[in-house]
Amino acid sequence: MNKKLVFLAVITATLLMAGTAAQALTINPQIGVNASALDSDPVNGEHKARAGWQVGGYLRFDSSKFYLQPGVFWHMVGTELETEDQIKHETQTFQNTVHSIQIPVVVGFNVIDGDSFDLRLQAGTAIDFITSVDDNNYFSKDDLESNYWSFKFAVGADFWILSADLGYDLGMSDYFTDEDGREGKMSGWFLNAGLRF
Repeated sequence: MNKKLVFLAVITATLLMAGTAAQALTINPQIGVNASALDSDPVNGEHKARAGWQVGGYLRFDSSKFYLQPGVFWHMVGTELETEDQIKHETQTFQNTVHSIQIPVVVGFNVIDGDSFDLRLQAGTAIDFITSVDDNNYFSKDDLESNYWSFKFAVGADFWILSADLGYDLGMSDYFTDEDGREGKMSGWFLNAGLRF
């Protein structure tokens, strides 16, 4: 079955279940930074992480100790490729910036569920729909898949109306189309901060 259809079916089912079981709904706008890199290096080069950013938010459906958290983010990731010219023995650096809309869905557990402080663990999945690629000398939007999947793992904390999440996106699908032999999955760390309403 098509991955997108499965993803939409899971989101719909979990949102329906959350809507009936949730004891509380929290709106959680967030902004953050990330550092992402491709996991497969070319023969004469090395992929390195560059700083990126994301802005968006989550809806958190709390039910006792557990919660469901779907969201949407405007996502920018930047990576860097260093290669060595085998003839001149000179290092060349190629930087790229990719913009996407990320739709994450995570399930969490409230390790500490206090009146003014919460400590959370969460895991789930996300799909990024690539919207544009800034001009660079390494690849264009046509060289990339239209979307890519990742697993999300994070630890979060809430204090009063503030929230923060530190986590990792583990790339699970190919980033490049296979037309010119390039390969790799995109993974990276992220840190988000936001407000709770």
